[in-house]
Amino acid sequence: MNIKPVSTSNRIIYLDILRGLSILFIFIANSYSFAGWYAMPDEMYTQFSGGHLNTVVKKLTVVLVDGKWYSIFSILFGIGFIMQYDSAKKIGKSFPLFFSKRMLGLLLFGLIHLFFFWIGDILTLYALLGFILIFFRDLSSRKLLITAGILLLLPIIHLLLMIGFDTFYPLTLFEPLAHYLNHNNFPIAMNINEVDWFAFDHNFLNVNSWHQFFTTNLGLPILRYLEILMEGRIFKVLACFLIGIWAGRMILHEGLLENKSLLKKIVLYGFLIGLPMNIVLAIAKTQAGGFWTIINYISYAFGVVPLACAYAAGVALLLQKKNKIMLLLAPVGQTALSNYIFQTFISVIIFYGVGFGLAFELPLWAVIIVVLSIYSVQVILSTQWLKYFRFGPLEWIWRIMTYQKFITNKKSESAASQKPIIPSV
Repeated sequence: MNIKPVSTSNRIIYLDILRGLSILFIFIANSYSFAGWYAMPDEMYTQFSGGHLNTVVKKLTVVLVDGKWYSIFSILFGIGFIMQYDSAKKIGKSFPLFFSKRMLGLLLFGLIHLFFFWIGDILTLYALLGFILIFFRDLSSRKLLITAGILLLLPIIHLLLMIGFDTFYPLTLFEPLAHYLNHNNFPIAMNINEVDWFAFDHNFLNVNSWHQFFTTNLGLPILRYLEILMEGRIFKVLACFLIGIWAGRMILHEGLLENKSLLKKIVLYGFLIGLPMNIVLAIAKTQAGGFWTIINYISYAFGVVPLACAYAAGVALLLQKKNKIMLLLAPVGQTALSNYIFQTFISVIIFYGVGFGLAFELPLWAVIIVVLSIYSVQVILSTQWLKYFRFGPLEWIWRIMTYQKFITNKKSESAASQKPIIPSV
């Protein structure tokens, strides 16, 4: 017997809903980069239509969205990992080989996305850390949580070591990037401390030649991984993966989704700890470096994951009340890879100079409305697609790459009549 793709009838609808919500809020966070608001100085916010409303939207995004939903997405990755491992053990097949092939497929998608279309890709990092995750598959639940806690603190220790030794080693990656960009008709200062990042974004988002767009984008992954190393994101993502393995075991074997008491505790403590720390995080992001940089890292470490866990537990509690509106989001989650990549493509067309060039033209509140409109279309398209097909288009290709054989995607009449399993919560 071979490890088989999870059939529609065996999906846990909660995970699809949570993944669908994550896709929405990750898109909201990413829209700052797509629309030119990422490096925009705070004093410019009131110059757009809506005035202070833009500032309010930005602060709410930092407190309630930034980091929280990619953390949930990372936790979901860990849950999926342990469910696949359980399936492999039951039929006695080699899980490391299977999962390595799966990660190679994801890595290919990620590298294409990162090098040719968008600097903010997360798939490449997920795939690379996925290979490492294999070694944690048999770690006890207690050790998983302890390791995750240590990993969440490592970005702070990492920062303090760089400050203490005055060696910010990731910055050494900037000089080759600057050489590449200057050589390819994209002028930039050779010293990273002299770069005007708002001007950098403005120049790149307004590039109106596809050749220049692709040429410039080929060098930007260096900047992406410079940033990842500086902020210690590798530690954060791996920590969320491990929390996901713990949560997956609890869902599969301990009835986590039915444990209303534990879910309420996660929501309560997650908000009590996470919300104040994220308010501090929002304040720290508006201050100059030095001491505030350390506060930024500390508030992120102690605020983001607790609030993410509170959100995830809250969704489980809402689903216990048979919230039918949330069920509408499940198809987006079931086709999350396709929808994530689609969001990049449509954003490039709408905001970039090679498309309609609306970057820096719309107030922030209007950007959020555009995002919500696109997501609404994704809900409709995903729902219609899954009436006729088993997997999203990219999910289907990924499965063919993983199992190394052709897999039929079109639903048969019997399969089309199946409904996803809703946990009895």
